[in-house]
Amino acid sequence: MEAGTRGGRAPRSARLIRRALVLGVVAIVAVAAVLVLTGSSDASDYEVTADFTNASQLVGGEVVTIGGTDVGKVTKIELADNGDALVTFTVDSAYAPLQRGTTAQIRSFSLSGVANRQIQLTLPQQGKGGEEIPNHGTLSRAETISEVDLDELFNTLDPKTVADFKNVIKGFATSYRGVGEEANKG
Repeated sequence: MEAGTRGGRAPRSARLIRRALVLGVVAIVAVAAVLVLTGSSDASDYEVTADFTNASQLVGGEVVTIGGTDVGKVTKIELADNGDALVTFTVDSAYAPLQRGTTAQIRSFSLSGVANRQIQLTLPQQGKGGEEIPNHGTLSRAETISEVDLDELFNTLDPKTVADFKNVIKGFATSYRGVGEEANKG
């Protein structure tokens, strides 16, 4: 009888149960992977295109923020017929749809990087916003602010002004020579 149980139905049914459990786990992992890799449809469905004077060294994939919180990503940068930069970005469903009165500004994370940009959205005050911007709608150039880089500013100066500016910087250095520690305490 013992020999019959070992080679009988119990081990075969146990193998079937194990196979079914393994297949079930594989199916759950596959569904989870699809959800994680594609994301939820609400988070990336809402897109807006902003009309900037220039793209200010955006390359695509930059973060879109509201109040320091990441809420989207730059998905496309195109050149408009008039030479403006058309920057398309997503906005999470918690902030969609945006309202008229929203401004989009290209900002640097810090002065230490060259191409470390983000788009910062500033929402209108509660109750002061205009109509909703539809999905795939546009923020006009009046609703955007491009980043101004220091080299662009310096390129507008004539040689005499640049020389005078260098003298001002040297003057600051001279005036702080030997008193840097005291100045830092102050």
